Amino acid sequence: MTTASPTRPLPARAAAALGHRWPTLLGLAWAVVSLADFDGGLEYATVLAVAAVGYLAVAVLGRPAATWYVLAAVLAVVVALRVAGIDPWPVLAGGGAALALVGLARGSLRRPGLAAWQAPAMVVFVGVSLVALQVDPDIGAFVVAGGLLGHAAWDVVHRRAGEIVQRSLAEWCAALDLALAVGILVLR
Repeated sequence: MTTASPTRPLPARAAAALGHRWPTLLGLAWAVVSLADFDGGLEYATVLAVAAVGYLAVAVLGRPAATWYVLAAVLAVVVALRVAGIDPWPVLAGGGAALALVGLARGSLRRPGLAAWQAPAMVVFVGVSLVALQVDPDIGAFVVAGGLLGHAAWDVVHRRAGEIVQRSLAEWCAALDLALAVGILVLR
């Protein structure tokens, strides 16, 4: 006689599945809240730069467990600078350059694998952000969307590899980047 294995009811299984995808849900929720105040798309250039500098900072530290703390710190610096009326771009770009130099000197960015790609990726993503802010705003919004799509792919690489940042952050960032990019393209 065969007995059927007990299964959880569908709502419990759905809740468990959603519970495992909390980073995706959080990223999508953040994007929805952010896009509710859409102002052309250029405002998301900062998101791209924060993500790139944050990944670089975690790589330099060599401590994936610090991922969410690093993100919170970088966001806090950007918000504090904006509240103080200071443009965050020189701090983001200069901080990224300083982190790259420290990482190269310490050797944390000379390890094989994704670590070696963090500084070049930061240069590309921050560069894309800065270019987007210098061109016509209509074109710049599409440049930001393209940069966010590129960073979403970069997030997926990190999520799959399980290197540099915690997988939860890579998943959250991929959902956020993708949703913001689609939002820019749809709302333009």
